[in-house]
Formats: sequence, structure tokens, C-alpha cells
Amino acid sequence: MKTLNLNKLILLIGLFIVSIIFSAGADASCRYTAAGLLDVQSGSQQYQVYETAAGRYSDACSDTPDEYELTFYKLGICTATTAANDLSSCQYIVNDAAGVNHVIVAGTTGAMAIPEFSIDPGTYTHMVVVISNKLGVKHSFTATNSLTGASSSTGTSCWTSVAGPSAYTNEDFTSPHGDTIADGIQLISCGAAADSAPIFSYEVINKLTGEVCSDTWVANGDRWQVVDENDNVVTVGNGTAEVSLLKSTDVFATACEDAAKILWTTTLTTPYVVTTESTWKLNMRTTDSVSVDFDSGIVAESDPVEGENNEIIKMGADPIQLYLTVTD
Repeated sequence: MKTLNLNKLILLIGLFIVSIIFSAGADASCRYTAAGLLDVQSGSQQYQVYETAAGRYSDACSDTPDEYELTFYKLGICTATTAANDLSSCQYIVNDAAGVNHVIVAGTTGAMAIPEFSIDPGTYTHMVVVISNKLGVKHSFTATNSLTGASSSTGTSCWTSVAGPSAYTNEDFTSPHGDTIADGIQLISCGAAADSAPIFSYEVINKLTGEVCSDTWVANGDRWQVVDENDNVVTVGNGTAEVSLLKSTDVFATACEDAAKILWTTTLTTPYVVTTESTWKLNMRTTDSVSVDFDSGIVAESDPVEGENNEIIKMGADPIQLYLTVTD
């Protein structure tokens, strides 16, 4: 028998509380000056923006976006792994076929639109999240030097101005979310700060391993174990994670053209122990969840000539971190 564990939540305004955690820009891998300006080189360059992780100028860096939009289909806790797309052991906080859209705004705390839910008391060793693989970023910044954006716009202030969507692999194809744009199409405008009015720019995560859609696909939705740059399994928040792409029908995706959702399975370091008195809080961390992408200058893989310009291409959507806390 399920037990509604909303007694304490009702005292907290009757909504599932979402606490949004942001860190200052200095913690992200894009480097900012003391005046809050993004560190970019002047004029045409092979590498345009300073990346603190690499300790040098590069063609991209990671930043914390002004706003981040995502759609949840499922958020649950489970007594067994869901990496093979078997969710039969799960109890749900969110289970909505239409999806629950949520926008995370920098520097704010907000509530996510989640209806009443119930979880059986017990011990849960895994967490599962299914979200849309179309992710939105709204972002703007002012740089140390002028940059060139969409339609040959120029200036030190730049903002997301084209909705897209682009693809993670930067390829043009028809996805469940519509046609993606071709590689090199700029989604950012630049000019004077007074002209900036950022909109959401979207990216479809169409591949987890490999560089292009034609790279090998397997039956498990291109499953990827979250690892570091040395292929060592890493802890992501409260455990280790495996990620796959799903079709809109919730079976494993087999191609970029049918990938519609992301299945994220976390094997918890510390299992959740749920009682009838449990309370719930979900923290979302968006630090380093946008990739500020400049023109790499590579003409073609067969002719990898490095070009030089100061063109900014897009704001790529990278994963956020979710921290579910269950307490008495």
C-alpha cells in the first residue's frame, strides 16, 4: 500500500521545493576579468577565449548560463539499476508523458510544477531521470574585445539570438524536435549592451559517444558511463551514472534521427531510505552547463586547416547536476 508522504511538504507551501545552486563565474572554466568581462583575444585568432581548465586560449569554454530550460518526463528512485531501460523497480516523483517543463534562472530559488506524489517506504539504491534531449540555454555576456556574431553583427556584448536547434554533433538532420541547423550557422548576435535581448537557443543531444551520427550505434541507445578525460569512472553528485538516448516511445534510440530523450541512471553512493515522514528537496546545479563555442577554423576533416577569425558560433547545452535529498 502506498503512503502519501506529503505531510511535511504541505507545511512548505504544498509544492515540491527546488533549490537552485549556482557558483560564481570564477568557478567556471571561462575566465572573467575583475570587471566581469569574458577574456577573449583581440582581432582574428586561431583560439579566441581563455579556458581556465586548460590554462590557455581555446575555441570554447564552459560557463554558467543566465537561464537553462529542460523538460522532465520521469524522476524516480528505484531498488535496481535502470541502465538497461528496465524501470519496473521505480517509484516516481515525476511521471508525465507530456513532460514537465522547468526553467532554472541564475541566482534564484524556485518551485517546480510537480503534482502530489507517493513513494513506498523502503531503501532505494538508484535514481532515474528521463528528460528531453532538447535543452535550452539563454545567455549573454560582455567581453574584453569585440566579437563577430550572426549576420556579421559586431560588438563586445553578445547574446543568444537564434532558437535553432543545433545538434551536439553540429550536423544537419531531421530530429524528433525538428530540423537541426547546419554546422557553422551562428546562433549568437553581438553589439552594444543596450541592444542585447537574449532568447532561448536550443541544442539536441543526438550522440553520446563518437563525433558524428554515422559513428557506431548499438542497441543500448549509445550508452555512456560518465567518466573523466582519462576514462576513469567519476562520482557525479551522489553516485556514478550511466546515460543512454531513447526514442519518443521510450525504447533505446538507434540513430540521431530518432533520439528524443535522455535516460540517466545514478547508482547511489548512499541509498535513499524513505519513511512515511520523509521530506524531499531537489537541487539543480548549472555551473559549467553551457559551452561558449567559437569558430574552430577547421575547414574539413580531410583538410584540417586552422583558420583565424573572431566569430562566436553558439551556446551549447551541457548536462546539469541533480541532487535529490530525502530526509526525515
